[in-house]
Amino acid sequence: TVAEVLVSAGRGIGKPENLEQIERLAERFKRSAIAGTRPLCDQGWLPYRRQVGLTGATVSPKLYIACGISGSPQHVAGMKDSQLIIAINKDPHAAIFKVADYCVIADLLEFIPILLEELDNQCAG
Repeated sequence: TVAEVLVSAGRGIGKPENLEQIERLAERFKRSAIAGTRPLCDQGWLPYRRQVGLTGATVSPKLYIACGISGSPQHVAGMKDSQLIIAINKDPHAAIFKVADYCVIADLLEFIPILLEELDNQCAG
C-alpha cells in the first residue's frame, strides 16, 4: 500500500513461473512492489497480503501496471484510484481497459521482454 509503482498480475500470466517477468518489470522502478488478483492468491502463486481488490488491499500508487488482469469489478474497486493505470492484456475487450489510461493489447509474455529492453535502452542512453 506504500509503493509508488505496483506491477500486478492476473490469471493471464498463465503459470506461476511467469511471475518472474512481473518481478523483472517491478525491479525497474524505485519504490515498487508486486501485487495480484484474488485468483492468483487463491492458487498460492502470491501471498494474500499482495492481493488487490475488495477482499484485499485498496491501493492508489502513482503507477499501476495490470498484467493479464481481466478487470473484475472486485479487483478494479481496489485499484481504480491509481494515478496512472497501464493495462496489458491480449483480450481487446478486457474490462480492465475501461479504467486504464493506457491499453496494450498484446501477449504480456511477448510484450514485457520488449518493454524491459526499451527501458534498459532509455536508462543507458
